[in-house]
Amino acid sequence: MSHVETQEARQIRESILQFYPRQASTRRSVESLASSLNKFIYAADLPTRLSAFVEIREWTVTNEPSPVGDGRTRLEAFLSLMEARSELRTGFQSGVREILIQIRSVELFAEAGLHPRERLWSEATRRVIEKVLPSAREDNDLSKFAFHLYPTQEAITRLVTLPDDTFERMVHLLTPVDEMSAWVRQRKDLTQAFSLLAVHVAGIGLSPGLRSRSREGAIEESPFYQLQQSTAELVRRDGAACLEPWQMHVQRCREEMAYVHRRMEETGVSTGLIFDMGTIERAITRMETIAQVLFIAQSDQRVRAIKRLLDDVMNALRDDMSLRALFRENAALLARKVVERTGKTGEHYIADTRREYFGIWKASLGGGLLTVLTAAVKLRILEAHLPPFVDAMAAGTNYAVSFIVLQHFHFALATKQPSVTAATFAGIVRTTQGQARLEKLTEFISRITRSQLASALGNLLAVCLGCIGLVELWTLVFDRPYLASPNAIYVYRSLDFRVSGTAIYAALTGVILWVSALAGGWFENFATFNRVPEAIAEHPIGRKIGRARMKRLADKVQANLSGWTTSIVLGYLFGFVPALGKFFGIPLDIRHVTLTAGTLSLAAASFGKDWFYRGWFIYTAVGIALTFALNLGVSFSIAATVAMKAYGVPRHDRLQLIRHVAASFLRSPASFLIPTPKVWNKVGTQDRANGDIQKDHPA
Repeated sequence: MSHVETQEARQIRESILQFYPRQASTRRSVESLASSLNKFIYAADLPTRLSAFVEIREWTVTNEPSPVGDGRTRLEAFLSLMEARSELRTGFQSGVREILIQIRSVELFAEAGLHPRERLWSEATRRVIEKVLPSAREDNDLSKFAFHLYPTQEAITRLVTLPDDTFERMVHLLTPVDEMSAWVRQRKDLTQAFSLLAVHVAGIGLSPGLRSRSREGAIEESPFYQLQQSTAELVRRDGAACLEPWQMHVQRCREEMAYVHRRMEETGVSTGLIFDMGTIERAITRMETIAQVLFIAQSDQRVRAIKRLLDDVMNALRDDMSLRALFRENAALLARKVVERTGKTGEHYIADTRREYFGIWKASLGGGLLTVLTAAVKLRILEAHLPPFVDAMAAGTNYAVSFIVLQHFHFALATKQPSVTAATFAGIVRTTQGQARLEKLTEFISRITRSQLASALGNLLAVCLGCIGLVELWTLVFDRPYLASPNAIYVYRSLDFRVSGTAIYAALTGVILWVSALAGGWFENFATFNRVPEAIAEHPIGRKIGRARMKRLADKVQANLSGWTTSIVLGYLFGFVPALGKFFGIPLDIRHVTLTAGTLSLAAASFGKDWFYRGWFIYTAVGIALTFALNLGVSFSIAATVAMKAYGVPRHDRLQLIRHVAASFLRSPASFLIPTPKVWNKVGTQDRANGDIQKDHPA
């Protein structure tokens, strides 16, 4: 037997050498191909044949020179060889036939990328084990073979970007002549995968979480249930006549998911729910591609559909094995949960109309006056030199109480953005594309910028005048300045951006502002998802104090929960971050534009006529402007980045948005800084025409 195989191998080698030019530089390459072909054609079992096929595929994509030497790729050279040498082609197609009748492909097409949701660390452990240990999949599982055949993104991309004519030549080579029955099992497996996907969609779509958020109706009326029935009908008749009704059910499923998405605003969001909706969308998209492969007769459409299907399942299979993809997917789920639901703080941070713009000014003046007291108490706490933990608790409580009072009186504090910013930004990302998305996002950013600038100016004007008045009153009553000279000098030095970490602290404060907004949105979502307000309204204590009181309490909690949480988290983070820095020996501090301006005003007023103090006041004032830019820029940039990542906006599109915003600012900087009549007219026209610009907060 060994002698026969050696003779056959010699014949294969000679046949290849006769076709390719006899060049010393390609001799080794030809010998390698001959060895792989021999192993493939005369393999004794399926694993050996599959391994040889992988070797042949690797030979066609290696960077070494092509043996034909006429500019053609190695793949084209291999296809030409098979087309010219009938004896090699027959043996090769015989080996392909053995693979086709033995290998199973249902799991690849029905399960890749659509695995059940597992706990993060359990799934991570499974993937690590599969990377270290041999695959537990059977040798006849196409998923295992496909992963070895196309293990990298580059390999998959190279396959699906092949020219259609080259791809068709490859498919023709892989189709045994007069052996069309070899593909019967694969078509049957693909059909079964198609049916399994429909069952999968129906199972998730009819789960309690989605059903409670879907339109009311009988199970039989659900588009997810009807899609399964329509799929069974399409498979049974095996004809394109049923394709159009099936596509109508697909569209109804997507409309139902859009409805569920809107219902999240009222019922709350969970990562599991977002994961399920994403799974349904991926499964339906794959079903559409499989339907084109199975039921579309046009050759060019079928070839493109096959490419899309291979691209989908092989990338999904690769992601199923990747730790990086696992953490990226979970980060995306968390990001979607963060931005899917609008926070309801009751504070107006973004002005759409002239009235709202002046309303921001009024609220900001009130916020600035309240901050006078906050800054004054802060300096007294610092002067007390309390133990670190007590100092942090006192400072955090001071901030938190101030922020809650600020919310209660509907005052505004510059850059204290609620989760509504990310949610509205995400809504634009989700519902628009192309140039329309760029224009809407740019307009949204300009509205935030000029609104926050107005808020900052109102805060600064009120806090500066208020602090000066407080110091004058203090001096009149106690006959001494509010701050002693050494303490005032320390304030100047600590706020001087040249000799302190003001820029770093301001950027860190921007992160804290976003984290606090995130906490507020998360806790409000938790309460809504778990129906906490309803539980309060229906609490048994209502029998004693009255149901009406409990209902009013529930309404108050629902209206203010996000704002309370944001205020408390923000306050205690402001208080504890400096203490945490001291604990670890890291110079950490916070720099919020309004609080910093109040502190500076107290110090300057305490100096009296020497407020300019060697010109240091100029540098501290520049530091305040830098603080405002970094507070707003960092907090909003994080919110915007999370929103775009949540909806898979490519990096190229994000860079395009940055360029578009920059160009818009250079063309019309005034629209980003002050509301011009042109801006108000534009907003009013859009509101009247189609309501494109939506409110970013409850009225």
